Parts: sequence; structure tokens; C-alpha cells
Amino acid sequence: MSKIWDKVYSNDSAFFGENPSDFAQKCYSDFKKYDVKRILDLGCGQGRDTIFFAFNGLVVPAIDYFKVTIENMYQTNKRK
Repeated sequence: MSKIWDKVYSNDSAFFGENPSDFAQKCYSDFKKYDVKRILDLGCGQGRDTIFFAFNGLVVPAIDYFKVTIENMYQTNKRK
């Protein structure tokens, strides 16, 4: 299974987009409302939501099973 997702993430850097998901934006509204400072992003994928949360002041450890996704998230974060 991991080879399938590694291939998807390796071949299509925009597979999930660069902007945060609608769900992440809705969650962030609740995080602000309840003064949440830290979250854990399990299955972070390419990290678009992780990066969104971090740039908005949250502490966000993130993990994903697929090596390519973590590498892509690191490269994306370096560009910003």
C-alpha cells in the first residue's frame, strides 16, 4: 500500500492542492474560539493543513506513514 501512495505523492505534487482544506479552516475557527494552542496532525499527507495551522500560531507535530509526503511537506515549508 505504501508504494501506491509514495507513487501518487511523487508524481503529482498538487494531488491534494496547496491551500488548506475547508475542514482545516473550519477547525481553526474552533481552535481560536477555544484557545487551542497545540494539535497533532496524524496522516498529514503533503502537509497543507499542517503548514496552515503552524503559520497561524499553533504548535503542530505532524506524522504520515509515507516518506514522500514528509519530504514534500519539508520542501513546501522551506519555500514559504
